[in-house]
Amino acid sequence: MALPEYAPRTPNQGALLFLGNYHGTLAAARCLGRRGIDVALADDSPMPLARASRYVRHFERSPPIHRASDFIEWLIDRGRGGGRGKRRANYAGRVLFPANDEQVFLFAQHQLELSRYFRLYQPHFDTIYRILNKQRLYQACAHVGIDCPATWYPRGEAEVRALAPTIRVDVMVKPKSQIQLDSKTKGKAVPRGASVADFYSRFMRDNHYGTQIAAHDADVVWPMLQAYHSSHTHRIYSLAGFTDLTGKPPLIRAATKLMQRPRNMGIGVCFEAANVDSALVARVADLFRDLNYYGIFDIEFIEREGKFLLIDFNPRGYGQMAFEIARGLPLPYMHYLAAMDDRSRLADVYQLASDWQPRGNEAYCHGLFLSLVNTAQRANEFIGGPVSEDWGSWMRVRKARLTDAVRQPGDPGPARLDVTRHGLDVIRHGVELLRHPRSFLHSLMR
Repeated sequence: MALPEYAPRTPNQGALLFLGNYHGTLAAARCLGRRGIDVALADDSPMPLARASRYVRHFERSPPIHRASDFIEWLIDRGRGGGRGKRRANYAGRVLFPANDEQVFLFAQHQLELSRYFRLYQPHFDTIYRILNKQRLYQACAHVGIDCPATWYPRGEAEVRALAPTIRVDVMVKPKSQIQLDSKTKGKAVPRGASVADFYSRFMRDNHYGTQIAAHDADVVWPMLQAYHSSHTHRIYSLAGFTDLTGKPPLIRAATKLMQRPRNMGIGVCFEAANVDSALVARVADLFRDLNYYGIFDIEFIEREGKFLLIDFNPRGYGQMAFEIARGLPLPYMHYLAAMDDRSRLADVYQLASDWQPRGNEAYCHGLFLSLVNTAQRANEFIGGPVSEDWGSWMRVRKARLTDAVRQPGDPGPARLDVTRHGLDVIRHGVELLRHPRSFLHSLMR
């Protein structure tokens, strides 16, 4: 059953989106704009991908989010009606839509002041930080019976040297949080035979946190060690959806991530629909209650020895959100209605989303990038490389129910910009391709 595109019954204050190069932001702009909601976009780059969408009616340059104080000052100024230019949008009263960990942390940290000028729908700061700090999240998971990979929390090289001989599995070094982490790395696997302590120390030297997060939590600067199950990183199970505090079961869609970039740890570019594991959903619902969490979520698991091990929890909009929208779950619209306190309309959408039934063979990908990967793999095979997946055939088989991250009927602007950017990348790397074809093709597939 298709979800109707409602016309707002109450005065439409609109939504303010951020990070326009994120596919999740583009999905949110389309989901909201198609329902008659006025969409504004703020970004520090002059031409982010979502700006090319017909559904983005207002755009303004903002300070980059990593300059946290400047960004919040800019946002509050816009909420007060500041800024220059006669055509500048009035952002006061708009629903804010956080797009990454840094932003949801800042919005929670400044929730009291931001709520004077904008509409927000997210839990309090303590809840958000329990989720965005992996050590605290894993403690909450243990409390409700959700399994996680074996993880150790040393505080410095000396503790790592004492701990390393007792660890009998491959490990990776991971930051406890992505908040204000300058490198934005998700972690690195320790090569077999390498010194875990030396690798740990080098990781610390190469990855630094901002002063605000370090002042809030001094322990966050110490990376953690986690068991690394490399054979499971290419098929990650995810539960994504929406939950509120009314006691109703969370609305959830399941998917399997088949490819991410970089391959071992990165942003998902290819997904297939999966069955919802009801027992796992029940434990996730317990986790929400324990955390006092509500809103949009995306939770990732690896499966090992018959158990689902939680590896990540995104308490916000996320990259492949268009896949859930295509499967009858309009998450940005639900976030908007909840922030506007439109409970009647939200209940209607909730019911329709609950009634939705899969038709089979649903899938999602960034089609242009996946085509480039497929071309690179065929070229790599031609020059003697190993035989790889045939992503071209994968897309053709699923074409009828394939959701593209960028290309959608009726909104061609983002796809054109995407083609232009990737074309420029190919030209930019042309010399490298000619000089070192094997290493260049490997870098694209990685």
